[in-house]
Amino acid sequence: EMKASIQSKILAWFLKAFNFKKIVEKKAFKEIPRSRKGFVPRSIKRRYLINPDIFNDNEIATFEKKERVTKNHIIFFHGGAYIFEASPSHWRLAKQIVNNSFCRMTLIDYPLASEHNYQETFTAISGAYEKLTNHYPGDNFILMGDSAGGGLALAFAQKLIKEIHQKLPAKIVLLSPWLDLTMSNPDIKNQESLDYILTVKMLKHAATKYSNGYNPIQYLLSPIHSDFKEIPETLIFCGTEELFYPDCIKLKSMIVSDNPGIMFREYRKMQHDWAIFPIPESKQVVNEICQFIKD
Repeated sequence: EMKASIQSKILAWFLKAFNFKKIVEKKAFKEIPRSRKGFVPRSIKRRYLINPDIFNDNEIATFEKKERVTKNHIIFFHGGAYIFEASPSHWRLAKQIVNNSFCRMTLIDYPLASEHNYQETFTAISGAYEKLTNHYPGDNFILMGDSAGGGLALAFAQKLIKEIHQKLPAKIVLLSPWLDLTMSNPDIKNQESLDYILTVKMLKHAATKYSNGYNPIQYLLSPIHSDFKEIPETLIFCGTEELFYPDCIKLKSMIVSDNPGIMFREYRKMQHDWAIFPIPESKQVVNEICQFIKD
């Protein structure tokens, strides 16, 4: 049982003291103009081998270490409640995994609400997946996502399995995943005061925008409402302080006997999406991911 690090305690204090969840909530209700900066950060362009591509105006950025690369290829769906763009923290996490495991890494600038809905998002990631699997036919594809991106990664894996796609993902990694857009788990209410980043109000607002009038119980929106028998080896990280913790626990109880290849890593006292913050527990997650994706 690991004790929470000083850095993670400082982070939690900071988030709480500055009422960070209110800032996020306000930003969610304002229509934020999209960044003009371009999808791929300069630091990535400088240090890595980049293979950019595009599908339906959505950028697909694949990068790897110049000196060495394995056949493991992570497609990383960034979090942000389906309404926020990828942040520098997402790219930093992606870089750390590439540096430690020499895998290939792809991020997709997938369509976001409210300009787009989930159907357009799935069209974009399906198209990107076809391009990637054709371009790198020998790679082992691993779907990874944090927060909303975790829900998207799991839903997309379920979709590929249902379609009996000829190139199924080899593994899945979910970091603090948003598994159920309905937020109907009764335990979530008690959890809200522990999470200093997310509010139920903000998430319900984002869910309404993204689902665009369609029933959020369907698995493409809420992948907890599906079956897990065919899901490949999966590693799921959840923190005990986060709003999504009750749904991760629910998923764990649902699949205990169904699929022994689905493993849960519970981190005590961790805030939502702690893996993208510069704290020791994030390094530990990176190490666990790199261990997991090694064959």
